[in-house]
Amino acid sequence: KLFSFMGILKESIQLIPKNGKIMGLITMIYLLFTSIFFLIFKSMSDSLLRDMFIKESIIPISSANGSTIASLLSSIKENIKLVLVIDFAFIFSYFFISFFSTNAIILIFATSYFSETLSVKDLGIKIFRSCIRLFFTMFYTTILVIGYFFFCLSMSTPLFSSMNDFLKVIAFAILSYIFYLYISTVWILALVVSTVEEGCYGIIALGKAGKIIKGNEMKGFILNSLFNLLALMIFQATLIVHNMIIMLIMVNACCLLKVFQLVAYTVLYFDCKKNQGDEIIELQRSIDYSKI
Repeated sequence: KLFSFMGILKESIQLIPKNGKIMGLITMIYLLFTSIFFLIFKSMSDSLLRDMFIKESIIPISSANGSTIASLLSSIKENIKLVLVIDFAFIFSYFFISFFSTNAIILIFATSYFSETLSVKDLGIKIFRSCIRLFFTMFYTTILVIGYFFFCLSMSTPLFSSMNDFLKVIAFAILSYIFYLYISTVWILALVVSTVEEGCYGIIALGKAGKIIKGNEMKGFILNSLFNLLALMIFQATLIVHNMIIMLIMVNACCLLKVFQLVAYTVLYFDCKKNQGDEIIELQRSIDYSKI
């Protein structure tokens, strides 16, 4: 049972060629917009930060002219504001792209699971019908992630009082992250539930995802750990390299990894339903309902 996740990965790979044209189109749009926003964000933020650091270096060697120093400080302050605005704009843009790509990818592979073809028109209708459900579920999962982060931070704060507790802090951080990988399996599966099932979103989707994954927690945990490990490796690579082209390749690799992760969790969803003896005919009707 420990290696049962391999079956999910194998089935996910076999599922990719089905509805390959529309999947390729969505993936290309996802990669294109992510690349464009990344390049804009990187070039603008680097330019502003470079200008800000130059002005900071001038202050210590500048004359004691108060108006000159005040002008430099004011300019640095404006640069900081612009950097923050660019950061928030990038986060919002990425969320927008990620939201619709997540919705589309889950719907495409949920349809492909039943060996059915999907047109662009049908996909658009399905996205329109399920986007509100997915939005509410994403909102709740985001709140849970933020809440878990601050909970762990508050629990670890007493350990920072002494340098002797540094190893304890590291151990606590590792254990907290491992537990996060375990519980976040339900949160990711809830995104699939809210996209596939009619009238299921928010807390209801989270509760249903918890019931569906029951008995398959280890399978979901290993999948989640594998994808997070690969994402961490890609992220570390982007910190090491400074070449823009290589960084762009890494960003696109991370996007492709996310696509495959969503495919795997969609397959995991149906696999868990079958293992629990649930009929998936009703789910097929729910997915096909958007064509009416």
